[in-house]
Amino acid sequence: MKAFLTGIFLIGAILTGVVVNAFAKELQPALNPDKIPVIFNVPKGASFNEITDNLYSAGLIRSKIVFKIYAFFKGAAHRLQDGRYRFDYPVSIPELLNILLSGPKDIPALISPGMTLKEIDDRLSQEGIIKKGDLTNYENLEKMKNIYGFLAEADSLEGFLLPDTYKFRQNSDIETAITKFLDNFENKAMSVIEPTDYSYKPGWGVDKKNDSVLKLLIIASYLEKEIPDNEERKIAAGIIEKRLKIGMPLQIDATVLYNKCSGKFSGCSPLVRSDLKKDSAYNTYTRRGLTPAPIANPSLDAIKAVIDKKDSNYLFYISDPKTKKTIFSENLEKHNINRVKYLLNNK
Repeated sequence: MKAFLTGIFLIGAILTGVVVNAFAKELQPALNPDKIPVIFNVPKGASFNEITDNLYSAGLIRSKIVFKIYAFFKGAAHRLQDGRYRFDYPVSIPELLNILLSGPKDIPALISPGMTLKEIDDRLSQEGIIKKGDLTNYENLEKMKNIYGFLAEADSLEGFLLPDTYKFRQNSDIETAITKFLDNFENKAMSVIEPTDYSYKPGWGVDKKNDSVLKLLIIASYLEKEIPDNEERKIAAGIIEKRLKIGMPLQIDATVLYNKCSGKFSGCSPLVRSDLKKDSAYNTYTRRGLTPAPIANPSLDAIKAVIDKKDSNYLFYISDPKTKKTIFSENLEKHNINRVKYLLNNK
């Protein structure tokens, strides 16, 4: 009898060990490295069973039953966070569960100075933060104007997405993403803009009223795209003011380029002489005054350069293609000499 009971216990122990080993095996990573990365979405309101089924279909778990048992054992079955997840390596069920309990990690998104609205839309949609077109086709601008007075004259968000490093969740709600941009603009840009005593004349310049912020950003966007040096930007800002006052066309290449490539600079072919003759609201060769909107999202440095503009005897400027240094001149004769020296001779 004693030998019989010993045999029973031995068989039980063996079976238990087999079950434990089998269970432990099912906890191991299921992903085939060849199928990495995997993007996995947990819809808002999804049930635990739905999430489990989707995990299995995505190849993230070996066994639905083992996942359910482990999740219930950990008290985690109904605490999984919705959102969009990215898996760059195979994960075990314990690791997977911890990730789903913590929620999707914020994705850092660097918005570089001079990026346009379309370029930012491309960047964020490529990262899975928003859907493509969410920014460029945003339809609730009037709603945002009621919250942010500095948007008063704006017809789009171009110019108001302050270059900075932001953190977003994947598959972010577009309202949440835009609010993060505009809060940052209000905190950083408006703290620079509002206290300033402006000397620009009504009709083009900037004063302390919110409805003039757009005009400051338009000029700052020109400087951002054409002039790297901040001190040179201040001189150019003074030239732009002077030209506007005397009714002289601004003749800024970047505005024509913005129109030529439909709101993008990346991948845009260089201007040719015929481009300068194609009339549009953004052709500052054929039309006087400012463009209807900024041509990019300017940095704080570019915004400050407009505020701290410098008076000078200059009326023209060009950029040296080799050094990127800005070459200023007082009159058309000297300007033409500089064009031959720095532009024509460099082709």
